[in-house]
Amino acid sequence: MSRREDRKEAFKLLFASTFNTNFNTSVNNNINNIKNKFIKDILDGVNKNIIIIDDLIKRNIRNWKFERVSRIAKSAMRMATYEIIKEDLPIAIVINEAVEMAKIFGSEEEANYVQGVLTSISSFYKKYIQENNFIIK
Repeated sequence: MSRREDRKEAFKLLFASTFNTNFNTSVNNNINNIKNKFIKDILDGVNKNIIIIDDLIKRNIRNWKFERVSRIAKSAMRMATYEIIKEDLPIAIVINEAVEMAKIFGSEEEANYVQGVLTSISSFYKKYIQENNFIIK
């Protein structure tokens, strides 16, 4: 599978987890059934860093409450925010992939929203992590 296909699978599993009242338990259950290391790393990384990831998203959304953000946009942003803070890939690639996920599974409007929030996060996350002494797991 290509990285984009792997991301699609990771996205689908993160999205499915948003329907469970306990996101962490749902993600953990999915991780146990995954053989693909890349997908497993994304799921595990989002799961272990969900507090940091969601806080970064909340601090960078404008005129909208986190609870009202669509599950599609939230899943795309969670996955991309983890990849941004992990710093393994150029930010432009990470944002582009998240925007593509939002277009494929959602709408052009959601894709634009995801891009705006992630662009904001990309210029803010290093300072935020440093100020809060977070360690990315």
